[in-house]
Amino acid sequence: MAVQEFDFASGKVLDPKRKQAILALESDADANVIKDSLRKHSYKLLGQESDLRATLDLVRKNKVGVLFLDADLPGMNVSELLPSIKKGFTELKMVVLSSSVTKEMLSDVMRLGAVGFLVKPVQDEALEKVLAKIK
Repeated sequence: MAVQEFDFASGKVLDPKRKQAILALESDADANVIKDSLRKHSYKLLGQESDLRATLDLVRKNKVGVLFLDADLPGMNVSELLPSIKKGFTELKMVVLSSSVTKEMLSDVMRLGAVGFLVKPVQDEALEKVLAKIK
C-alpha cells in the first residue's frame, strides 16, 4: 500500500501527482506569500533555498514543475542562468522575481523562457495571475 500525504489544514488526502515547486528566494516575506498560495493550489513544496548552487541541486534531484527564482540573489545572472536551466530541464516552468524591474529585464526574462515575472514584494493578485498561466 502506497503512503499518502494528508493536509491537516484542509482535512484532505493530497494527490501524489500534484504540481511541485522550489523557491530560490532570500526574502522570508515573499516566500511566505508564495508558500501560502502554493498550498491553496495544492502544490507540493520541495524546498526553499537562498543559495543558487543548493537550488540547482534541488532542481536536478527533483526535476520540479515550477521554480520561483529570485533575480536579486547574490551571484545571479538571470540572462545566463535561464537558458542553461531551460536547456537541461525542458519541462521546468520558471517564474522570476525582482525588486528592480526594467522593460529590458522583463523582455529578456520572458524571451529566455520564463512563464512569469513577479515584482517584489510579491502581491497576492499578481501571484494568482502567474499561477493561473502555469499548466
